[in-house]
Amino acid sequence: MFLSSCVRGGGAGWSLYYILKYLDRSRIEPLVVVPDRGIFSDRFSALGLQVHVPRGLPERTAQQRFARHNRMTSAASYALNLLDSAALAPRLSRLIRDASVDLVYCNNMMVKPIGALAAQLAGVPCVLHARNLHERPAKVLLYCQCVARLPAVKRVIANSVATAAPYRSAVPHKVSVVYNGIDLSEYDARSCERGTFRASLGFAPNASLIGFTGNLIPRKGVDILIRAIARAWPKYPDLQLVLVGQVPVGETQDHRAHYEVLAGKLGIADRVRFVGFVPDVRSAVRDFDILVLPSLQEPFGRSVIEAMALGTPVVASRVGGIPEIIEHKRDGLLVTPGNAQELAHALELLLDNAGLRFRLAESARIKVATKFNVAVLTQEIVHLSLAAARVESAPALNH
Repeated sequence: MFLSSCVRGGGAGWSLYYILKYLDRSRIEPLVVVPDRGIFSDRFSALGLQVHVPRGLPERTAQQRFARHNRMTSAASYALNLLDSAALAPRLSRLIRDASVDLVYCNNMMVKPIGALAAQLAGVPCVLHARNLHERPAKVLLYCQCVARLPAVKRVIANSVATAAPYRSAVPHKVSVVYNGIDLSEYDARSCERGTFRASLGFAPNASLIGFTGNLIPRKGVDILIRAIARAWPKYPDLQLVLVGQVPVGETQDHRAHYEVLAGKLGIADRVRFVGFVPDVRSAVRDFDILVLPSLQEPFGRSVIEAMALGTPVVASRVGGIPEIIEHKRDGLLVTPGNAQELAHALELLLDNAGLRFRLAESARIKVATKFNVAVLTQEIVHLSLAAARVESAPALNH
C-alpha cells in the first residue's frame, strides 16, 4: 500500500509518481491510497494502478483546513491531526487486511501517523519515506521519537542526509538515505525545445530570464530572490524574474500578494512575472538562463535536479539537502540563505559569463545522469522495502 496525501504537485507527489512508474510490477503489486487523484489522475490511469480514495483521509493539516474560521495554534493543529489518525487508522487497517497488504509505504509527512498506526493495528510492516526537515521539537517528538519508534515501522528512507539527521538520533538502525531522482527519459535538454515558454510570455529572445519553480511559501525564500533582483536589475536592462508556482491549498496567508507588494515597493513590479501553477515545468526551466532556489530550509530540492537535467545553471542556498546535490563552482553556485546581496552577486557572476554558465550546466547534467537517475534509485527503494518486509526472496510482494 502506497499511502500519500500529496496530490497537487510538490516534490513528494512527483517523487512517488516516478517510484510507481519504475516499480518492478513482477515483484510488487501497488495499491495507491490518496485523498484525491489530483493532478496525477491521468498518470495513475496510464500506469494501470489500483487507486483507493478513502473518505476522511486528510490532504491538509488541521491548521490549514480551519484557517478561514479561526486562528489555530500549532499545538491544537497537532492534536486534531492525531485525532484524524486515530479515527482513520482502524478503517485503513481493515483495508490492509481485506486487500492482503504485505507492506505499508508512507510517502509524506501528513500520512505517517495514520499509516504507521494502521500498519501496527493490522500487524504488517511499514516504511516511512522522510521528505521533510524536522527542526521544531514538537515535530521531532511526534515523527522521530514516536511514530518512527513504533514496532511496525521497520525502515525510514530519507531523501537526504539532512532529512535523516533527526531520525538517526532516534532510530539509527532503521534509517537509510536514498536521494530523490529525475526521470531521464522525460528531463532531457535535447528533447525539450527552447524558446516556446519565453515566447508564450512575450519576452524577447535576448531577455535574461531568472526563474524559480516551487510553492510560494516563506521557507522558499522568494522575498530574498526579489530583493536580489532589485539589486541586480540596474546593470541588466533586460533582466526578468519569472516565478512558476502558487500558494498551496490551505495556506493561511496569501504569500503571492505579499511578494507582489514587495516587488512594487522595490520598484521592480514590471520585472517580476507571476505565472502561477504550470502542470509541466520543463519548457519553463529550459528557457530560464538561471534557475534559483533561495530556500531558507530545504530537505532536498527537486527543482534543482530538474534544472540540472535540462541544462539550466543553478544558484541555490547552502542549506539542508541542497549541498548534497550541488558542489559549489563545479555544477552550480551556492549562497548563504537569506543573503540577498550574495545572491545578487552570484546572479551577476553568471549573467556576465556565458562560459561559466555552460561549464556548470554540463557538469550538472552529467552528475544527474550518474547520481540521480530515478530508475536506479527506485530499485534501491524497492530493495530496502522488501528487506523491511522480510520477503527479499519472494517472487512477488502484494501491495
